[in-house]
Amino acid sequence: MSREGEMAELDFDVFDASQTQRMWDLMREFRRRAPVAPIKGGFVYVSRYREARAVLRDAQKFSNAGGMRPTGLVVPVHDSSIGELVPPVHGPVRKAALAAAQGTGVVTSARAFSRETCETLLDAIVARGSGDLLAEYSLALTTRTIAWLIGVPMEDCDQLAEWGEEIMTSTLTVTNRTERGVGYAESFPEFTNYLEELIEDRIRNEDPSGSVVTRILHSGLEEGKLTTPMIRMILLNLLLGGTGTTRDFIGNLLAEILRRPELHEELHADRALVPAALEESLRLSPPVLYLIRTCTESTQLAGCEIGSGQRVVVGVASANRDEEVYEDADQFRLDRVDPPAHLSFGFGPHLCVGSPLARVEGEEAINTFLDRFAPGQVRLAPGFELEMMPLPYMLGPVRLDVEIVGS
Repeated sequence: MSREGEMAELDFDVFDASQTQRMWDLMREFRRRAPVAPIKGGFVYVSRYREARAVLRDAQKFSNAGGMRPTGLVVPVHDSSIGELVPPVHGPVRKAALAAAQGTGVVTSARAFSRETCETLLDAIVARGSGDLLAEYSLALTTRTIAWLIGVPMEDCDQLAEWGEEIMTSTLTVTNRTERGVGYAESFPEFTNYLEELIEDRIRNEDPSGSVVTRILHSGLEEGKLTTPMIRMILLNLLLGGTGTTRDFIGNLLAEILRRPELHEELHADRALVPAALEESLRLSPPVLYLIRTCTESTQLAGCEIGSGQRVVVGVASANRDEEVYEDADQFRLDRVDPPAHLSFGFGPHLCVGSPLARVEGEEAINTFLDRFAPGQVRLAPGFELEMMPLPYMLGPVRLDVEIVGS
């Protein structure tokens, strides 16, 4: 039963991309009428900022165990995402991932690498006179940066991107199986073998300069738990989280700039506005539309009864547009003064470990784009129509075709 009996089950399916990709008006109605309410599939949907933040903060009452997996599916730790691990495993693994993604000097070095990479990628697009800014700039940047971070040779980046795309569009991330088998080792044996050979090489020949594997080994994770499959799991999480979502984060803002010449002019004239533009884009167009938690004890939230074991969908995209939190919540504004933090990187104990790295890549991608192209020097290709990926839980363009008018 929903708040004050206003609604029973809301007509919304979080696994239907035709609904989730066009849900803005519907979410506005949900926030007004029933900010926490049952939806199709037996889920409870949380559409308002206050309640969404409360759920993400309380990992004991609203467990992330299982993530988006079907109820009851048990997945080995080495085939899991960090975001679906629970204590006592989660803390040490998260610490190891933080050592890899945010260790001493990592973000600073990543900025220099990202800047150089952005310049190289734009050089190639300018030389051709046209290109796809999503595949040839945003994705290429994020893939190369993660490859650099992990220690993968640059010549293997295309293969790395291909494997990552295959995994993200497969059934593995939900059911832990594909037509090839169960888990990563059976479903993607080539990728698994590649990473494990990389790991074993780093273990045999420890890099004193501090490669990712070295930082993980020195992170303090309990001896005996740092098996090759466990390290592989951490690397896979960095790879999948650091390519697809960051690609979409950058791609969404580039699409906004290309569709709004006045925004291009404003950012080109005042680079101090770029960080605000990145955060506003993340707020309005989060790469991940929602997160799923499982209620561990019967409770009530905003008047909605939630039973123990019931799955709770935290509507990140909806909460980010809560009118009670953000003035002109549906508008892209660069003049917001100390706005409340959006939930696009999560909140609480499962805040995205790669968020500092993603922000650095975003800043360098947009600033390099603005350095290279004054307003009017690049535009969407004639006849191009923006199409978003047909995925129910992610938001990002399929392509971003442009032509170079001058540079």
